[in-house]
Amino acid sequence: MRFGAAAALLASVPAVAACPPTLEGSKIATPGHELVFAARPAAIPLAEPFALEIEFCAKSAGARLSKVDADMPEHRHGMNYAPSLIDKGAGRYRVEGLVFHMPGRWRLRFEVSGEILETSLVVE
Repeated sequence: MRFGAAAALLASVPAVAACPPTLEGSKIATPGHELVFAARPAAIPLAEPFALEIEFCAKSAGARLSKVDADMPEHRHGMNYAPSLIDKGAGRYRVEGLVFHMPGRWRLRFEVSGEILETSLVVE
């Protein structure tokens, strides 16, 4: 698996407080949020279930992670499975049931209080 470099937030949120994540993994940072995710297992398998551990720091009151999904933009399709988002409290989440069923560039999408954080992963 190779990590791509595309991370974007579609709208900014004013900073309120700092709370840097402590999880080791890939980071998406914007003016309003910090999100770190780590795949379990660390090397994402092709066509097999995997999970993500996520630590989310909202710098605005009330912001929360509400959905995680993935798609292949070039192929115009998503996963064949619907992942489950588990809120573990204190900004920690686990996403189970992710399956990248074919090789190529996958886009992970994290919905944060109506805004989208994105990053790309390439699975070979």
